[in-house]
Amino acid sequence: MTDVYELLYRLALRLREQSSRGRYAPSPTGPLHLGNARTALLAWLQTRLAEGCFVLRMEDLDRPRVRKGSAAQILDDLDWLGLDWDEGPGVGGEAGPYEQSARHGLYAFALARLREIETVFRCVCSRKDVNNAASAPHGPDGPIYPGTCRFRGAARKTANGRAAWRYRVDRQTVSVDDVLVGSIEQDLGRDVGDFVVQRADGLFAYHLAVVVDDALMGITDVVRGADLLHSTPRQLALFEALGLPAPRYWHVPLMTDSRGDRLSKRDGSDSVSLFRERGGTAAELVGELAASVGLSPRGQALSARELLQTHDSGSFMQALSKNTETVAQEPF
Repeated sequence: MTDVYELLYRLALRLREQSSRGRYAPSPTGPLHLGNARTALLAWLQTRLAEGCFVLRMEDLDRPRVRKGSAAQILDDLDWLGLDWDEGPGVGGEAGPYEQSARHGLYAFALARLREIETVFRCVCSRKDVNNAASAPHGPDGPIYPGTCRFRGAARKTANGRAAWRYRVDRQTVSVDDVLVGSIEQDLGRDVGDFVVQRADGLFAYHLAVVVDDALMGITDVVRGADLLHSTPRQLALFEALGLPAPRYWHVPLMTDSRGDRLSKRDGSDSVSLFRERGGTAAELVGELAASVGLSPRGQALSARELLQTHDSGSFMQALSKNTETVAQEPF
C-alpha cells in the first residue's frame, strides 16, 4: 500500500498543476434531496467556470447506513440534471477508485503515519462515557472528549478488546480562509478536543477519509454546505499532520424548506426523484435551485449548460457571497 499511496500522491500533485479540480461527494444513504442537489450544481458550476476537472466521489464509507440502490439513483439524478463529471463512477480516472468503500487501505496507511508521528492514541471510551464525564464541556458536536485515555496508551481494555483511534489535539488554533465566508478561527483544544479518526468497530471516520481522498485525488476546490464549516479546522489539522496539500473551501448556505427548516434526506419528501415523479423537468429544477442563491430570476427554467453560459467566475462569486453573509455569523 505504501507504493500505491505514494504513486497517488505524486499523481495528485501533477493533476493539481494541470488544472483546478472540484468535486462532489454524496453519501448513498438515501435519496438526493434538493439541498444536496443545489450543492452539486454549485460545485459543478464552480469547476466548469474555472475550466477545471469535475470529480464525483461516492462516500459510502459507513456501510451500515448505505441504502441499496441509493448510489445508482443519485448518479441517475445528477445525470438527469445535466451535471456531468470527468472522473468518477461509470467514467473512471487516474485517481480512483472513486468509492470510499474501495479505499480502506489508503486510510489505514494514513492512520499508520499518524501513529508513527504519535499524533493519535487508542481510546476505549464509549459515547456514553464521554456524555457522562463530569469534566466534559460542550462543543458544536456535543460533549467534548475530556482526554480520559490520551495518557493511558493501550493499558485499558474493553470487554471485546476493541478501541478507537483519536487525533491528539493540544492548544491549537486553526484558521480557515474560506473563499465565500472569509477567515474563521477555531481553537481545537477548547472547541473540539481529541477527535476520532477510526472508530472502535474499525470504520474510518469521515474526517480522515475526506482528507486522504481530497489530497490523493488532487482536489483544489471544495464547494460544500455551511454545516461542514465548523469541521473544516479538524480536516486542516490532519492535512498538515500528514503533509498533504489542502484545497480551497467554498461553504455555501444550506437550503431550507417553506418553514425555514434545513432540508434532510430522512423522509425523501424534498428529493430529486420525487420531483421527477411529480412531472417536474430538469430545467425547472435547475432554475429553482439557481434562483434560490440569486444565480437566475425566479420562475425561469433553464438547463445546467444554459445557466453556465449566463455566468463567469466573477458573477458566480458575487451571487454566492450575497447569500453567504449569515454563514460567517453562525457560531462554531
